[in-house]
Amino acid sequence: MKFRFLTLIFVVLFFPFIAAAQQVQLGLGPEVNFPTGNASNVSGIGFGGFLKAEIGISPKYAITASGSINTFIGKKYFGNRLENVNALPTKLGFKYYTTPEFYVEGQLGAAFRFGNTSNTSLVWSPGIGTCFRTGSGENKIDVGLRYEAWTNTSYGSVSTLKTTSFGFMGLKVGYNFNL
Repeated sequence: MKFRFLTLIFVVLFFPFIAAAQQVQLGLGPEVNFPTGNASNVSGIGFGGFLKAEIGISPKYAITASGSINTFIGKKYFGNRLENVNALPTKLGFKYYTTPEFYVEGQLGAAFRFGNTSNTSLVWSPGIGTCFRTGSGENKIDVGLRYEAWTNTSYGSVSTLKTTSFGFMGLKVGYNFNL
């Protein structure tokens, strides 16, 4: 019942934007993540992939929805390796194109951790990027850089390190298909 109600609210709120959408794109690609702050004590590097939908509501504005899978390799201390941090972040966002090729973006969502220490974290992520066309078609290559933070995260039984956020810089290269 609750899921149906939330779906109905989503459709009612976003239907005017979807109905007037000038362009719908679907992006897919790999990403490399570099932990910052306290997260760099847990992992040195992370890898993942993303799937992102973009609904253009005007030539300069778009609504985005994305999902990804991320794995951060645990660091080794005194012969013991910390657990890998694995998560499935899902985010909704807003994108503003300052020029037809350059954009700034903000996203908000949840990261669903899985493995031995599963929990859910709030995700926030500002970013910038550029898109350029491939050949004569409407498809694009998308290169983006973002900061992402997962709040209220703990790092499991191997580590006693606890913090309020797990932050990283993410670099992505994706291929956007026009639908």
